[in-house]
Amino acid sequence: MLLPRALATIIVVSAIALSSCGGDSEDGDKGMADNDTSASPDLTDVSATDDGGGSEGTSPSFADCSAVPGAEMAVALGGSTGTQEVIPGGGVCTYALDDPQQPSTSVEQFSTADFADGWDGARANIATTAVGTIEGTPVEVPGIGDGAVIVVGTGDGAVPDGIGLVLLGDTIVRATMYKGSAEVDDAELTAITTAVLTLIASKA
Repeated sequence: MLLPRALATIIVVSAIALSSCGGDSEDGDKGMADNDTSASPDLTDVSATDDGGGSEGTSPSFADCSAVPGAEMAVALGGSTGTQEVIPGGGVCTYALDDPQQPSTSVEQFSTADFADGWDGARANIATTAVGTIEGTPVEVPGIGDGAVIVVGTGDGAVPDGIGLVLLGDTIVRATMYKGSAEVDDAELTAITTAVLTLIASKA
């Protein structure tokens, strides 16, 4: 069941969105979630085709899990089977492998207008969250969408293990990464995050 991991996502993703825009947020804990997700930027109301890709003139919706099938995300996460779930309150899609010890991700979708200075602002603040800072160096990843950047590293228990951003036109999709309890080093998590962003960009 994904409820603990999904609830944990509420704290991190809401706090990251607020810090990108200069807002305040309550401290969170990776195993508890009392934050109100209404603080996150409004998500684009878009439609998607049956295969997860957007039809002409529309954009796919990543936050409601319709754009990327769980089976495809499971492969990107390094497994073969997994599950997907929209967290209570909506706005975030969580993907996890059947083995809860393995890496997982939560996916959000924003407009460039939701961030101060747009894409540049999102990139500049990728490692900083209201629950702490990911102690890592952001790395630009060429060839994915209209731009992509990844940071992985260490932080306290409330801080995610990595974040990946990909620019798709005027849309920014953020993948928040968790290692789980598996022994996954930073290089491996960077590779997994790259695969996740590549899959997301393929659906645009």
